[in-house]
Amino acid sequence: MALSAIQGSRRRMYVERIGDRDWDLQEVDLDIYDDVTLWSENPRLQIQLPTNDIKSEEQLEAALQTMPGYDTLRKSIDDLGQMEPIYVQRFEGADKALVLEGATRVTILRELDRKYVTGIKQGRYRRVKVKLLPPEFGDLERTVLLARIHVRGSGVRAWGRYVEAKFIHDVVVGRNGSRPLMNVTQMAQYMEKSVSWVLRLKDAYAFAQRYIEFVDAEDGEGEKSAAKQFSVLEEVSKARLIGSQLREYDNPKTEVLRADVFNMVRNNAFKEYRDARFLKEFHEDPEKWEQLKSGEEHVASRLALEVKTNSSSVKAKIANLNLQVRRSLERDEGDLGEEEVGLLNEAAGLIESHLHPGIRPIRVALRKAVAALNDVSRSDILALSQPEVEEFRAAIEYFEQMNERHGRVSQ
Repeated sequence: MALSAIQGSRRRMYVERIGDRDWDLQEVDLDIYDDVTLWSENPRLQIQLPTNDIKSEEQLEAALQTMPGYDTLRKSIDDLGQMEPIYVQRFEGADKALVLEGATRVTILRELDRKYVTGIKQGRYRRVKVKLLPPEFGDLERTVLLARIHVRGSGVRAWGRYVEAKFIHDVVVGRNGSRPLMNVTQMAQYMEKSVSWVLRLKDAYAFAQRYIEFVDAEDGEGEKSAAKQFSVLEEVSKARLIGSQLREYDNPKTEVLRADVFNMVRNNAFKEYRDARFLKEFHEDPEKWEQLKSGEEHVASRLALEVKTNSSSVKAKIANLNLQVRRSLERDEGDLGEEEVGLLNEAAGLIESHLHPGIRPIRVALRKAVAALNDVSRSDILALSQPEVEEFRAAIEYFEQMNERHGRVSQ
């Protein structure tokens, strides 16, 4: 690809913040056959491509044509044309620019160009608008660009949970023995996600790798199965109590348990990932556990319904409340303040008002107050107003008077 050809088709300049600096990117028109080539390391395609190192343009195009949303995007481009430029990079000594982002659009343009060999649309799709990344655009910047578009993106641009997790794991752990490009905190910052979100996907992918090894030992379809079942595997890996046991990879005692669970996943025992949230309850019930091991498809849905039906009492709902709140906090669902704490205290007060007659609410409140006072810090004291302190002292004085009159010690 000659530099003069690129300069001759220049359209405009973009200034984009990618990584830790601003980049000046040219927009140019390139020939979809002669000037650009598809990227065989495209994260989206790794599951569909053959394992050998030879990946032709035809193979890459065929894999892209199976992606969700392909037909919808093709119709849009056929009706309206290409709306947004793609990202390509030209490397020293290469004849063509490498398509780093926008491979689906290039594939669609090629398909449409082959389709319209005559008529008014002939030649209309022969060129693609691109943003030309400079040669010094490195691996870190490429990672940030792809994360910004595909991990934070939605719809047709979203990679899917498994590909996201693989991408994150390769970046923060390393791929095939290579060094990590960045740490978890940096990845979270660039992706505008929480550190806990990045860690969850990294750990879930590591768990999925064990599943892949297990399945590959028999039929060699491990990664395709892991991608399909990834939401279930992720939920299994963080299930209460049993999830931590399954992740004890160096403990020989957990191998049988892990094999049982992997067989359940491979046999589609879990119709959806939410059923895996009851894995602890299933494991504690020998009869339910044997049913899960039976190979019956979607059996977990029925067993989960049984667990939820038996858990419909007020006591069961209260017991599950802590888990529900913890999961919401892990997903970073908004900022919490005094209002939310007040609502929880109001609910706790309602529960205390319905305690068994033999249990006095004052005992519950007193234990909570003692724990808070024993844990008080200097910053806590400084945060209190004088009226709050005086109200507390008055309450203590009243309590002492009542205890002197009626307490067991005085008797």
